[in-house]
Amino acid sequence: MEEWDSSPRIGDILQKLAPFLKMYGEYVKNFDRAMELVNIWMERSAQFKVIIQEIQREERCGNLTLQHHMLEPVQRIPRYELLLKDYLNRLPEDAPDYRDAQSTETNAPNIHLYKH
Repeated sequence: MEEWDSSPRIGDILQKLAPFLKMYGEYVKNFDRAMELVNIWMERSAQFKVIIQEIQREERCGNLTLQHHMLEPVQRIPRYELLLKDYLNRLPEDAPDYRDAQSTETNAPNIHLYKH
């Protein structure tokens, strides 16, 4: 951030982070089963249900359900993809960051495959 005024770039940062997006793919692949298990245990175990409901009532949970919080990482990947596409559409092709941003879009580990 110290260099932002003289060299505003995010493409190089996204390029470094792209390999870490693979973990989202694993999360998304297992998401339906995880949601199913939470729902099953909410029905099967009164104790589990009470614990989950108590946690959900905590202020830091923002009155949102566990299932809602579990969905957030699934929604994150399309947001990153849209951010990058929008950034590239608005970035002049001769901008110093253009090549890194375009490379990230091209070489990111199939971001679009991680959508739920």
